Amino acid sequence: MGCIMNGPGEMADADFGYVGGAPGKINLYVGKTAVRFNIPEAEAVDRLKDSICEHGKWVEPAPHTAVLETVS
Repeated sequence: MGCIMNGPGEMADADFGYVGGAPGKINLYVGKTAVRFNIPEAEAVDRLKDSICEHGKWVEPAPHTAVLETVS
């Protein structure tokens, strides 16, 4: 996803995002600005989280608790 229609254009209104920059690589965006380039795709999610944390916007998800029902 690198064209304006399917890449940066679709996430342009997002606060943070990433777009494929080269085979197996991604570029990180803050708003419409690319801030990091050629990150290995295996690191993409972690680097995105790091970027969100650096800007003080990361919120830890609430702990998931399972609710078990008794079946009779």
